[in-house]
Amino acid sequence: MTRTTGAKAPSPSTKGLSQGEQAYERIESLLTHMELRPGEYLTLQAIQDRVGLGRTPIVEAIRKLSDDTLVEVRAGRGLKVTPIDLVREKKLLTLRGDMERFAIQLTIDNASHLHISQLRRLCDSLDALSQGRETTLTAQEIRSFNELDHRMDDLILAAAAEPFLGRTLRPLHTIYRRLGFLFLTYCGTDELFHRNIALHRNVLHAILERNSRAACEASDTLMDFAADMFPALELTLDPSLLDASIEPFMQ
Repeated sequence: MTRTTGAKAPSPSTKGLSQGEQAYERIESLLTHMELRPGEYLTLQAIQDRVGLGRTPIVEAIRKLSDDTLVEVRAGRGLKVTPIDLVREKKLLTLRGDMERFAIQLTIDNASHLHISQLRRLCDSLDALSQGRETTLTAQEIRSFNELDHRMDDLILAAAAEPFLGRTLRPLHTIYRRLGFLFLTYCGTDELFHRNIALHRNVLHAILERNSRAACEASDTLMDFAADMFPALELTLDPSLLDASIEPFMQ
């Protein structure tokens, strides 16, 4: 499966966002879809050129991404995309699972009619992606799913209405969205793609029914799916995909 590189960042929905927030969203998308490679060194100007925004919002976004441990700022050398550490990210999955259950409970308790309407439409979009797809998994379908997954995470955090939770979970969402992109790109099958969509829908259905127990159980099952990615990633991926500073293995 091929990956697109070198293109300007896609524009996620930016309605109501400051330029700094827009810059964060666009850089996050580049990170998630491996267009900024783990371990890659970049200048601030290179990021500006890719994102299409000015220096001030880019600096604001980079500062936040550095706090999120997604990039490393190197004095005099620009910045470095943080390499993927599968051992670390496997450990962090336990933390994410606990926080997801808390977020889901808050969402069920606090979600407004507008949040529920948006979550229902998102569920319909996942259904459409699963039913209207080609027989062979494509890069565009993986990207489309990632965008819906991003929307789902954002809606749950918005409905939960706890800023501290959002600040903690958002970088974890980016970490695992990138891993999911890698997994589906290099190890994915039609069956795994359908299963991943179904697991996300199960979480949404339980939230829409305001069934806390079912929603938390569905979330735990989704975390189990994420945990099951690691053995395949460890065995299949060339280490240079996890850290661009490593020379690709040539057979």
